[in-house]
Amino acid sequence: MKLVLICAMEAEAEGFRSHMTDVRLRQVAGLAFSQGQLWGQEVAVVTSGVGKVQAARCAQAAILIFQPELLIHVGVAGGVGRGIKTGDVVVASDLVEYDFDLSGLNEGVGQFCSCDGATSRALFSAAQQVLDSGQAYLGRIATGDTFVADSVAAARLRDTFGALACEMEGAAVARVCEANQVPCGVVRAISDNANESAGADYPSFLAAAVKNTERMLAVCLGGGMHH
Repeated sequence: MKLVLICAMEAEAEGFRSHMTDVRLRQVAGLAFSQGQLWGQEVAVVTSGVGKVQAARCAQAAILIFQPELLIHVGVAGGVGRGIKTGDVVVASDLVEYDFDLSGLNEGVGQFCSCDGATSRALFSAAQQVLDSGQAYLGRIATGDTFVADSVAAARLRDTFGALACEMEGAAVARVCEANQVPCGVVRAISDNANESAGADYPSFLAAAVKNTERMLAVCLGGGMHH
């Protein structure tokens, strides 16, 4: 399988890179792609940078260069669903760009896009297998260009959009994949609860959250994940 893994930050990608063999580096448009073998699959791993614009340009470049059969966006997120805590994992069934706002034109707030169903189910199954203490969830993830550290804002994402988690890239990647007809998955390990302590929790729980995503992908790819 030709797979592209996109992470927003190097801290989310370095674990995947460390497990790769036969690595070749390819620089395109300011992006550094690591190509090679990862858990028996042909992959390219890249760090996009934070935010929707960076994620979208990275996804489009990756699709044009590698013509992948599957693209997975993987990283950390804030948990906003009831009961969701650090150590949990949320796999996106669909996503909403919550800061897309046409209410001034009476056309509402939020823009939705979907992930590939088979990919999402495989990722969810893998999460259920590898999590020691956390819970795995399959549901909506909210994407916007803000690091949410406000319990009122977090509750709004949950109550308005039914979001389980919030982050800054997933919907942009999924939308680009949709336009290019490339199957896409988005998986997020929870590093904080998008509340007033998120700024302190996030760096404390980042490494453990990232480790959960590595273990999940090892199960998926090692088992010959199909979509």
